[in-house]
Amino acid sequence: MMKKNHLFAGMIFVFLLMTTGVWAATPDTTGPIKIGFMGNMSAPFSLSAKGAATMAVDEINQAGGIQGRQVKLIVEDTKGEIPKCVEIYKKLVMNDKVLAVFIGEKVEMGVAGMEIGAELFPEYPHIFFSTIGSGDDIWHRVRDNYKKYRFGFQTYYAISTNYLKILAPDNIDCFKNQVKAKKVAILYEDMEWTKPLREGIPKVSPALKDIYKSKGVNVVYQTTTSLDQKMFNPIFEEIAKSKADLIDCVVGYIDQPAFLKQWARSSARDIPVFIWGGLAGMPPIWKMTEGKVNGVMVGSSLVRVPITPKTIPFMDNLVKNYKVGPIFGSHTTYDTIYGFKKAIEKAGGTGNIDKLIKQLEQVEEVAVLGTIGWNAKYHYNLPPPKYVTPIVQWQAGEMKVIYPLKYKMAEYKAPKDLRQ
Repeated sequence: MMKKNHLFAGMIFVFLLMTTGVWAATPDTTGPIKIGFMGNMSAPFSLSAKGAATMAVDEINQAGGIQGRQVKLIVEDTKGEIPKCVEIYKKLVMNDKVLAVFIGEKVEMGVAGMEIGAELFPEYPHIFFSTIGSGDDIWHRVRDNYKKYRFGFQTYYAISTNYLKILAPDNIDCFKNQVKAKKVAILYEDMEWTKPLREGIPKVSPALKDIYKSKGVNVVYQTTTSLDQKMFNPIFEEIAKSKADLIDCVVGYIDQPAFLKQWARSSARDIPVFIWGGLAGMPPIWKMTEGKVNGVMVGSSLVRVPITPKTIPFMDNLVKNYKVGPIFGSHTTYDTIYGFKKAIEKAGGTGNIDKLIKQLEQVEEVAVLGTIGWNAKYHYNLPPPKYVTPIVQWQAGEMKVIYPLKYKMAEYKAPKDLRQ
């Protein structure tokens, strides 16, 4: 009778452990370390990120792997569809038994992955990285429910708090000291990522225009444009009337070739333009605008300046051996894999997922664009000056770094002077 009672009690204990999630599977500690990568394989940014992931894995394996274990990369195509993303995520975690899932795509995909990952995590411990998605939706989940979302990390450092507290003051420094601008016109694109910049963040930061004003730069005009906008001439005419010294374009996804061609023909053509990111910071824009991008400033990581010893070799190797350009998302994907590698080594292996998470919260590693690492509390990528996106200016067909000063390649030149 006693044996039956003990057996029954043991069965109840096991049942409770399983149903409460206290007893979870542990990651595989033998054989290859599996990494899953997914993205939209018809999108240049996902293809570039895939090439960078492949390159990182190849380099690590050629150097002996991670603690003697080879790394296996499993690549999947989301086709840009959220249901497909969820399906792939489940396959990678449940069937392929990957230790980490990388999503190299827009933030909506990252959020979808993080949600299904949170459901799977108690039974299938793993790590999730979003290496392209910007904005606040991912790290806010870690902030609001650390226990549930602690497995998630955001490597793309474009989050609202960093924009307002770090990048905005850097922009002002460049505007005032390089361009000599005192009056600014701001153009926002109507997207979720610009909303905190337009409105501010309660108890965290005022809006962008108020930050500029507090630093001695007056905003004399501001407007918001939709992504399907094609005619920008009326905006340029209003900006010209405002007597602005600079056009600050808080955009990344509008039709930048159309925007720049119209700027170059408008009455605002002699007013310098700064674009926060996007196609204007990529080499093809020169031909796409027939050189009309000349004189434009833009935040770009696609310039050949040795931010670290890894920068130039990364760019050259990616183009030569993996046949893709180093556009946005490639650097962050590549650097994330190396940060992940270092965290595994610091954790002493892959057997304890929470120990690995703690190491990811502490790790810092030399990266392509500075230092890779994550905020210990909220899991977003370390911001500038740790991780750098230089401000470049298009000058006669080439992007030249004008800021930060330590990476400066050329003096700023007024657009009208570059056209002569």
